Amino acid sequence: MNKKKRKVEWSFDFEGMGERFSQFFSDMMGDEVEVKSAELFAPREGATSARIEIDFSVGKASLIALPADSDTLFQAQINYIGEYEFEVSGAEERFIALRQKGRFPRGVGHIIGNKKDLSWDIALAPNIPYHLSVKGGIGETDIDLSNLLADVVKLETGVGKVALTLPAQGKAFAASINGGVGKTDVVIPAGSGGKLDISGGVGEVTITVAADAAVRLSTNAGIGKVNLPNSFIRIKGEDHFAGISGVWESANFAEAEKQIIIDFDSGVGSFSLRYPPEI
Repeated sequence: MNKKKRKVEWSFDFEGMGERFSQFFSDMMGDEVEVKSAELFAPREGATSARIEIDFSVGKASLIALPADSDTLFQAQINYIGEYEFEVSGAEERFIALRQKGRFPRGVGHIIGNKKDLSWDIALAPNIPYHLSVKGGIGETDIDLSNLLADVVKLETGVGKVALTLPAQGKAFAASINGGVGKTDVVIPAGSGGKLDISGGVGEVTITVAADAAVRLSTNAGIGKVNLPNSFIRIKGEDHFAGISGVWESANFAEAEKQIIIDFDSGVGSFSLRYPPEI
């Protein structure tokens, strides 16, 4: 086993990139456009499972759980530009989709460049299993699934920062992240197990797991570096000139009842696996 370590140091100014991106839109698209608001609801009405598709737009976005006694399955408060599509169908197996409709109107750049209050805030009923597909937009996105039953989670990040907390549930999760441009932070709650695939994109990825989590990590980093706790054991692979590939395991992985398997395949970026900071 090759014990030699080789790090490729690199940096990327994501904050500065966001400012330049906003200014680009502002310069290109000019005049003011109308910011509109809407409240959207879908009642629970006997639904026992749901497939949710969300295509976030421009601005801040969030996804959380509703209170346990809520009669609502889906709730959204959006401050938006242009038009949106909201689709609800099915009975026990419900389908709900919310997305930006068509192209952005002329003038969206002025709103982005001046940081107007655009937001998509969505909440789902707990205690129902979900198949969840989310596409990030332009801006910051915070997805907290810790109080939801999401057996399948598919996330396509857009441009900006994304924070994702996976479900804290007994059943194993299946999650995938296709990267865009920006920083992605993922929290896997204590006691969880499942499979997480991360691919593509330009940016930084940080995964936080419990200190006693049983984890196997496989990486194929194009250009970047991999940072892991010192306790992880490398069982396969070696460093390359521009990136790092290999397989690592926590010391307790083989005998653990619940295991977390992470596959990371990136274009340009870095990967960090860490434990929660001590309080």
